[in-house]
Amino acid sequence: MQGFFQPSSVVLIGVSRKTGTGAYNNLEMMLKYGYQGRVALVHPKVPEILGHHCYPNVAALPEVPDLAVISLGRERVLQSFQECVNKGIRRVIVISQGFADADERGRELQEELTGLAKKSGTRVMGPNTMGVLNAFTGFSTAFVDIAKDPAPPPLTIVVQSGVFQVGLESFTGRLGKAIDIGNACDLDFVDALEYLEHDPQTKIIAIHMEGMQRGREFVRVASRVARSKPIIVLKTGRSVAGARAALSHTGSLVGEDAVFDVAFARAGLIRVRNMIELHAVARAFLHFERLQGSKLGVVTATGACGIMTADACEDYGLELAPFPEELRGRLEIAHIAWHRLHNPVDVWPLGMVGGSFTNVFKRAACGLLEDDNVDAVLGIAPAMASPLHADLDMASALQEIQEANVRHKPVALWLYGGDQPGRCRSIDAIPDVACFDSIDEAVMGLAAVYRYTRYRRESEATPFSQPESTQGAPSRARLPSGLLVGQEAFEVLKEYRIPVAPGEMATSPEEAVSTATRVGYPVVLKIISAEWLHKSDLGGIRLNVNDESQLLESYGELQRLFAAASPRAALDGILVQRQVKGTELLLGIKRDPQFGSIFVTGMGGIYTEVFRDISRGLVPIGSKEAEQMLQALQIYPILAGIRGQQGIDFAALIDTMLALSRLAVDYPEIVELDLNPVVASTEGCYSVDCRIVVE
Repeated sequence: MQGFFQPSSVVLIGVSRKTGTGAYNNLEMMLKYGYQGRVALVHPKVPEILGHHCYPNVAALPEVPDLAVISLGRERVLQSFQECVNKGIRRVIVISQGFADADERGRELQEELTGLAKKSGTRVMGPNTMGVLNAFTGFSTAFVDIAKDPAPPPLTIVVQSGVFQVGLESFTGRLGKAIDIGNACDLDFVDALEYLEHDPQTKIIAIHMEGMQRGREFVRVASRVARSKPIIVLKTGRSVAGARAALSHTGSLVGEDAVFDVAFARAGLIRVRNMIELHAVARAFLHFERLQGSKLGVVTATGACGIMTADACEDYGLELAPFPEELRGRLEIAHIAWHRLHNPVDVWPLGMVGGSFTNVFKRAACGLLEDDNVDAVLGIAPAMASPLHADLDMASALQEIQEANVRHKPVALWLYGGDQPGRCRSIDAIPDVACFDSIDEAVMGLAAVYRYTRYRRESEATPFSQPESTQGAPSRARLPSGLLVGQEAFEVLKEYRIPVAPGEMATSPEEAVSTATRVGYPVVLKIISAEWLHKSDLGGIRLNVNDESQLLESYGELQRLFAAASPRAALDGILVQRQVKGTELLLGIKRDPQFGSIFVTGMGGIYTEVFRDISRGLVPIGSKEAEQMLQALQIYPILAGIRGQQGIDFAALIDTMLALSRLAVDYPEIVELDLNPVVASTEGCYSVDCRIVVE
């Protein structure tokens, strides 16, 4: 990858003969950006462009360049690429569009390009890319004029669109390096992260992602990189279209975006939802190295904005620190005894009476920063353009505050008024201080730094990996394909000691009576058939069967119901189970084509898809993850026990979750698995229904 970022020599294939306004000439842009290496051009019709000699084809080049950049129409790319391969060029950027991003012909061309690359060992970036940008060395392959940062920040973006380079001020604000993987026919996010992990010029990584190819490998590598460098990810296309119709509750609850959420969380990535949040979080990481806790001290020139800050803290996961009482005597004034201070600290009345807003602001901010219960400070102050307000010199105030900030706690600032941009430029140069465009952006940026600090603290745990099954799997044969229900599905669970409510399938009234006598009344009767997956919707369940007489009556009713409703369907039998009581939960597995098996838990029973109270995890899950998934549920207080009720047996439930995770690891051919409901009580938990969809 270093050869893409810092080539000693480059050949440009398909450079425009035009220069100047409207030419979009990548040679012109490369030279303007400051590239100092050797440049060769391939153009069959002109002898030179901008003083650089043009060769008729790649074979005529006098040397083998480190990098080739192809900007031709899509039908000419493969021939040019083959010429690069024949010449011995091993790094190629294909700027050209119209491949898999376009139509069927484009997909065919991209597949051919990918095949040629793999066969030759040539690494390809793109197609449909802006290429790379390296502000540290002055190298850019863009065909637009991008301003080079004179003091490049340690932020690298990995994207699937050139707009993040062209409009960098709107996305990350500043930029040190950029990698546009485009359609990612070869080089992808995994390759980029493996390079950036060891790149000394990259301390912060931002990702714009439209799609994913190597999901599991991405999670493995990203989780390792995130332990040392924050990774911010903007995943676009968050619609629920990925939640296709499924045979199980689990399948309908796991949409495409939900899977990305699970994967990003597992890897310790900081997901942002839009470009405003991306800009705020990138700015926060550029200025703040860490935030040890969630408690925020606020110094404001207006009480209204203090309330806005309190709302933002609740929205983004921070909290207001308790007001340091010893600070009261250093700030409050007897002349305005009515003005009692709290956090947020409204200092405007004190500044008006005391004669200097900035002095009061400094004392309040320094006092908050000294307090052990305050982890960061947010300052809210005016920045007026009028010379009548020249006394509001926040830059000098912040400089003095930071000299006293010996523990380097983050200080965020929102300035309001007509001179905000000018004041912020000077303030941003102060270490551990950052200006934001709004209160919400300041809080969301600080919250992201806190989440990452906490992640690094907690990520001393084992790295992401696939565990070996504890079962030894002596009977590990591939499961029969299709749909497994009833006893066949329960047998799979029993291999992993997943508790199943006692019962058996009956094919006659006599067998039903025998089973009920053995497991004990009351029992539940259920129709078992591949055509009756949602039995309760069809009336195929009988509850509270208390004796033999009720059992025989219910058995006959179910037989007649099934025959009338599904005369051509096959009835496997009627399941007779001991009726167990407790809280109904859902446990399930859904296989994602990129990230593998996803674990789902949540509210079970007939209202599963109505309330959608669920949490998800990436298989394999550990006991800590299982516990966190349960705690994330809205029904968790009920599980833990409310109003004097005993909570469920969490140890038994978590053991069941871990066993189900091992089952999913051992049987990757499982597409969907649904345990609904799992009845949890103080005495353990039992699965009372199971369906498994096998590829």
